[in-house]
Amino acid sequence: MQAAQRLTKRVIDAAEPNQDKAYCIWDSDVKGFRLRIRPSGRKTFELKYRAGRRQRLLVIGDYGPFTAEKARKAAEDAKHNASGGGDPQHEKVVHRNASTVAELIQLYLTEGRIDKPNKRESSWECDKRDLLLHVHPILGATPINALTTPDIQRWQRDVAAFKTAKVRKLGFRKLSCTRGGPKVVGRATRTLSAMLNWAIKRELIKDNPAARVSKPADVMRERFLTDEEAVHLFTTLDDMETLAEIRPDHADLFRIIALTGSRLAEMRDLAWSEVDFSRPAVVLAPERHKTGQGGRRKVINLNAATVEILKRRANKTDWVFPKPAPYHGPMETPRHAWRAVLKRTKFENLRIHDLRHTFASLLIKDGHSLAFVQKALGHSRPEVTARYAHLKDEATRAAFDHVGAIYTGAKQAEPQTEDATAPSANAA
Repeated sequence: MQAAQRLTKRVIDAAEPNQDKAYCIWDSDVKGFRLRIRPSGRKTFELKYRAGRRQRLLVIGDYGPFTAEKARKAAEDAKHNASGGGDPQHEKVVHRNASTVAELIQLYLTEGRIDKPNKRESSWECDKRDLLLHVHPILGATPINALTTPDIQRWQRDVAAFKTAKVRKLGFRKLSCTRGGPKVVGRATRTLSAMLNWAIKRELIKDNPAARVSKPADVMRERFLTDEEAVHLFTTLDDMETLAEIRPDHADLFRIIALTGSRLAEMRDLAWSEVDFSRPAVVLAPERHKTGQGGRRKVINLNAATVEILKRRANKTDWVFPKPAPYHGPMETPRHAWRAVLKRTKFENLRIHDLRHTFASLLIKDGHSLAFVQKALGHSRPEVTARYAHLKDEATRAAFDHVGAIYTGAKQAEPQTEDATAPSANAA
């Protein structure tokens, strides 16, 4: 074995092939960096390194296209990558294989999680649905380096025209509906664009053709329960529970979401270790809530009605809403139970998430500011809470009307309080 020496043009040019077998010249500056000389005369730069506990070999490239200095720089970069937990050879193979949009989708859904460790699993599931159900069927066979802005604009029109809509049978009496249509175009386009930006960082493509297309805003559904509907909902839950038309844990889940304005997953997956009766509050770790990317915990204050429900639900499992025995873990989303509630109440177009919207609307109608509502709901950005601004305007307008009614005498037409029956100081 030859002694290690700095690989230079002079050393490489002087290296003669061995007619019997290949041999290597190791570089003295970068550990693991070497030149392989084959009997054919072909000379190739390589790097031996460790990825975890495994020894790996990265083929950098042939002498000629690569100079000694260019290859040494590539070896240093690869060693730095490996020292940070990467695997340059694996990434090289993956990059070579990601030639179509379909292959890029699979790569993004696996390797992307490593590059974006703070992104919540539920967000990855949304991305997965957008990419597999709406992007893959139309753009999957397109080579990623041939993807153009007009391609994406045509794809947007196809999705808007329901060309990705389908109904799939998942099992006995279980169907999955992919709706497509204009409502999903904006969200799916933003997901596609995020994937292409990631591909640029991975040096798979040089440009993001989705950056130049319009991204329609999501169609925001606004459905709030009136005060009368809110009372009707809780009365119906009580009646259904009494008649055994709904499981008590499902009814309690709906009650707590309505009483706290929480997201479904926050309460459905609630662990007893997250409940602090001394405050009283629910404290969620960053990975347990939608806005925890910055490492922030979320504190959900509990009112007396919620505390009463939680204490009534005390059990010996880890979860406030556990799966039925013998299964372990939090319950599944009770969609069938919610549909039964809607049928009983005759509410139309009401989602479980609309209970959160109703919570916000009740706070605003009670005179609280948008800043207060932002904190109560755990929104990370004010613009998210701004969707409720029109409700604040309505509350302000009602207050202004009240003042105007006093000055114009219209107040006299309203029922008077007991104190108002006393004679006015200005009475004749």
